[in-house]
Amino acid sequence: MIEKESFLQWFYTEIPKTLFSQIAAQVLFRCENCGECCRGEGYALVDEADLHEIARTLGISPSKARARFTDPDPEKNPGCRILKSIGPERSCCLLDAQAKRCTIYNHRPRICRTFPMLNADTESEEIICFYSDCLGTAKFVKMLQENRCDPKVQKDIESLAGNEERLQALKILLFVWLRRMMGEIEEAEHICRITEISFPPEESAFQRDCLAYFLMTITTDGLDEYQYEG
Repeated sequence: MIEKESFLQWFYTEIPKTLFSQIAAQVLFRCENCGECCRGEGYALVDEADLHEIARTLGISPSKARARFTDPDPEKNPGCRILKSIGPERSCCLLDAQAKRCTIYNHRPRICRTFPMLNADTESEEIICFYSDCLGTAKFVKMLQENRCDPKVQKDIESLAGNEERLQALKILLFVWLRRMMGEIEEAEHICRITEISFPPEESAFQRDCLAYFLMTITTDGLDEYQYEG
């Protein structure tokens, strides 16, 4: 019981509320393999844990993975490097250009797992970044436009907003979902055990709650101005 209380106190005081909206969006987001996030002027920041996972996936040593696939981080973040860019389009070295898909997609670096709905810049005024060249984002925006006035969705929003216990449980599940996605399986399972909170049997129920939570916490007034430029 003490462990649960300690976790909840940390959870409610240290985790920014905006993170839950971002996680809910990431749950709903579907990658369309357009490859836009894998090429261009940006780059993927990786740490030692990412390098070890890349090495394990490809069956090589971490030192070979570091030398073959990464360059020094230009911003010199401690313990981090960046994935190499190749070719005229500056494509990620792990991108299959023909398939438009990461060659280690199921084991890709954590920064790639959280793109595009989780904003890595904690000081940014934009809670969610709607990238105009991302096909997945374009379809996400369309989904929001189609569902935000749906009576069933509005009913889900009212139900969630009116049940504080259910709302807090959803926030914990969103955090657990993020830990799972980041590969922290043991931590995620431990949180579920001490809080006695688990995911609903049907994934669709969790996704409905995520949609309701996102729409009740993020304004959608500017969505009609979004234009896909891919």
